[in-house]
Amino acid sequence: MFEIEKIKKLNETEFQIYNFLMEHMADVSKMTIRELAQMTHVSAATIVRFCRHLGFAGFSELKFHMMQANHYEPSLESYYANFLELNSFLKGLTGATFQKKLAQACQMIENSAYTVFMGAGTSGALSKYGYRYFNSVGIQAIAITDPYFPITDGGYQNACLIVLSVTGENKGIMERVLQFKQNGVKIISITNDEKSTISKLSDLNFSYYMIDEYASNKSINKLILTTQLPVLALIEILAHHVRVTQKLF
Repeated sequence: MFEIEKIKKLNETEFQIYNFLMEHMADVSKMTIRELAQMTHVSAATIVRFCRHLGFAGFSELKFHMMQANHYEPSLESYYANFLELNSFLKGLTGATFQKKLAQACQMIENSAYTVFMGAGTSGALSKYGYRYFNSVGIQAIAITDPYFPITDGGYQNACLIVLSVTGENKGIMERVLQFKQNGVKIISITNDEKSTISKLSDLNFSYYMIDEYASNKSINKLILTTQLPVLALIEILAHHVRVTQKLF
């Protein structure tokens, strides 16, 4: 509901206000600033400072934000829209533009000694699926699912990196991508947006442009639930189009 970095900067008194808000969200929406100040044993001025530290102009704006976050419900229209986007994506896999990019990606994988899949969270789970699938068809692969996994200088030089990221902006993954790039590793990215940072750092990018979806549960409302079906399709297509010429590394 609120940005973690701003919450970390709250002082002890402000944390007490924050904890009260989290425990009484339904009640706070009906309170005035003076009533909240009385319930939390602070002054109205302290409430105002608390609101501003969280990035709001005042208590009214904070209450509105809380009500919007607490009543968020994913619409059926968004689900239908994503199915339409998925259908459009799958149809595009037979097009000349995609086939040309597919051939480039396959060549990069064939020219490497092995493939490294990398991702975090859901993308980390898909990285494990990717390395397992590649190995199942005879392509040597490993997976890195820790965004802070150390990449040694000179390491992985004969590898091809396939990095998976919905937003393409995961800081830890970006840092690892830069390290791979400095080691001369060829990088293929699969993201939801070709304009993301990870996409731009890559030698080749596949973007699927699905509508972003998030968990409606207020305790995990930052969790991205954007469909990953295009990623699964791309992993399997790549695996079946690569000519298996790799040797054990």
